[in-house]
Amino acid sequence: MDPLLSAVLEILKFVIPSLVVLAITYVIVNKVMEDHTSRLELEIRKQNASTLTPLKLQAYERMILFLERISPQNLINNYNDGTSTAKGLRHLMESSVYQEYNHNLSQQIYISNQAWKIIKVVKEEVIQLIHTTSERLDNDATGVELSKAIIDRMIAENNIPTQKAIDFLKAEINLYF
Repeated sequence: MDPLLSAVLEILKFVIPSLVVLAITYVIVNKVMEDHTSRLELEIRKQNASTLTPLKLQAYERMILFLERISPQNLINNYNDGTSTAKGLRHLMESSVYQEYNHNLSQQIYISNQAWKIIKVVKEEVIQLIHTTSERLDNDATGVELSKAIIDRMIAENNIPTQKAIDFLKAEINLYF
């Protein structure tokens, strides 16, 4: 037999088993690392959930409080002192809605996109209700007349804009917990 061929065969006797051992070691180490990584990811998710859950609950609470504060009946109770004009009361109520909304903008991080969209729509509905009702009144109308007109319109239309959003938020939070 050729001495070169026999030297190559001798080398292959050591190299092939070494490559097999290396491949097996690689597969085993890779599997162990994947398992370790997935356990770490699970632990991080658990830790994040325990941190985020109270923040999410707080956000839902704050958004319900926001909706209660901008409900037309609460705006009327808070800003109708009996001496203001309809335009003055309209301005106070609309301004309050915008301020409350701007104060709670950061809460959108913690609630669902659908919930945030509903809140934005309801905010606009409340402002539109106040604005259009005010526009229907005479220029010299009082705040009391505006208040009565808003309440009458909500009763006639059987629509309290903020209530549907509050109901949605409550239903959504019940899905989580």
